[in-house]
This record gives sequence, C-alpha cells and structure tokens, in this order.
Amino acid sequence: MKQIHRLSEYVRPARLGTLSLALMVCMASLAPHAEASDKKEALRRVQQQLSQVQGQLDAVEQEKARLAADLEQSQASSKTVEGQVASLRHGLGASKQQLVAATRELTQVKEELATASQQLADTQKTLADTTQALQQTRAEKRDLEALKTRHERDIASCERKNVALYEVGRSLMDRFEHKTCGEILAEKEPFSGLRKVETENLLEEYRDKLDDQKLIRPPGG
Repeated sequence: MKQIHRLSEYVRPARLGTLSLALMVCMASLAPHAEASDKKEALRRVQQQLSQVQGQLDAVEQEKARLAADLEQSQASSKTVEGQVASLRHGLGASKQQLVAATRELTQVKEELATASQQLADTQKTLADTTQALQQTRAEKRDLEALKTRHERDIASCERKNVALYEVGRSLMDRFEHKTCGEILAEKEPFSGLRKVETENLLEEYRDKLDDQKLIRPPGG
C-alpha cells in the first residue's frame, strides 16, 4: 500500500505539469493566430491537444491501477511464499527430529541384532557340543551293550560248565557212596581200608567245595 501511495504522489505532479504545458501551448497559439488565423482552427487544435493529454492521463491512471493490482498480487504471493517457507522450515525441523529418532532406533536394532547373532552363535556351539556328546554317549552305549552281550554269553557258558561240572562231581560222589560188592570187598583189605578213610575225607572236602562254587543266578538276573 505504501508503494501505491508513492505511485499516486508521482502521478499527480506529472498530470499537473502536462495540463500546464497544454495551457501554455494554447496561449502561445492564440496570440499569433488572433491576428492571422482563424480562431476556430486554433480552438480545435487546443481541444485536440487537450484530448491527447487527457488520453495520456487516462493511460497513466490505467497503468497505475495495473501496477497497484500487480503490487497487491505480488504482496499476496509474497505472503503465500512466506507461509510456504515457514511450513517448509517447520517440516524440515520435524524431518530432522524424525531422522534423529530413526537413527537412534536403527542403532538400537543393530545392537539387538548383534546380541541375537551372538546368542545364535552360542546356541549353535552348544548344540554342536551336545550333538557330539550325544554321539559319544550313543557309541559308549553301543560298546556297553556289546560288552553286556559278551558278558551274558560268558556267564551263560560258565553256568553251563558249572552245572556240568557240578553234575559230574555229584555223580562221582554218588557212585562212590553206592559201591558195588566187589568194591566193598576190596576196601576190607588193610591197605584199602586206609585208603577208604582218606578217600572219604577227600570226597567230603570236594563236596563242600562243589556246593560253594555252584553258580546260582539271583532272581531277575
């Protein structure tokens, strides 16, 4: 608005100067022509000049109005641009805050990812160690089962041999206890009688040893 007021102050002196110049021209024209020319012709020229000056004044007024409209539009555009700049500045500040928050969150996510990766590596190592221990335990179990099978085989063989030996021993003792007549007559000789006592003592000793050495499997064994 200040620029419009300044433009109006500039236009008024210009318009007054133009009118003064036109009047001076008219007066200068009337003096010579009052004597030698037709007054009507002089008046026509003056009117024509005045009309031209008025046209120029109208053009200046139109230009002033156009400039005022342009200035008002420029001021409105300037306010719009200022609003846009303020909005952009505000948006830039918000974007910076969002960038800082996103950067902080990204750092936190990276730290969590590193922790998870370390935990995964530890878990994989533990799994590998556990798998190796399990394989070793299974191998030891197979070895123990094979050893158990061999022991069971050996025990069964010992049981069979023990039973057979026990039966042989008992058979020999039973046979000695149930002697034939010939065997009894032979024992009545002094030498044979002495041998009988020694033999009975020996049989008794072996009977006790056979009973002690007989293998008896416990229940559920």
